[in-house]
Amino acid sequence: MSTAIKIREINKSYGNLQALDDINLDIEKGEFFALLGPNGAGKSTLIGILGGLVHKDSGKITVLGNDIISDYRETKKSLGIVPQEITFDPYFTVRETLEIHSGYFGIKNNTDKINELLDALSLTDKAEIGPRQLSGGMKRRLLIAKALVHDPEIIVLDEPTAGNLE
Repeated sequence: MSTAIKIREINKSYGNLQALDDINLDIEKGEFFALLGPNGAGKSTLIGILGGLVHKDSGKITVLGNDIISDYRETKKSLGIVPQEITFDPYFTVRETLEIHSGYFGIKNNTDKINELLDALSLTDKAEIGPRQLSGGMKRRLLIAKALVHDPEIIVLDEPTAGNLE
């Protein structure tokens, strides 16, 4: 197997709090991997660094051989991240949310993929309503659809058991 994600000597502090201290991991292609630990252990911080939302203090991470800093665009294309927090722009429908997210990856006319995801995640009948009108479980499924809409090679779930998928 080859390495999908390589994490070397990652450190992150928030003031006096050392959230991550010399983290080293190799996650191989095709592997299912879980970060387990109590609240505040740094799991979401590490995922935030991987996704480019949190700046690391030191260390290096590569995704499919691409550095998350110098090869940012390639890294983002390779990752689909389902965040812990449920956040959507309330002014767009479910379908528009997925169309806009496709555009972030330069994908135009992604209707077939969007329809496939809406169907697979039982959101087809909710495609033309706003996310505020969705139940908590449906919102989680929309987050999953957003993570998958660009066909990433790697899926990362932050707090996958949070909420109810109904």
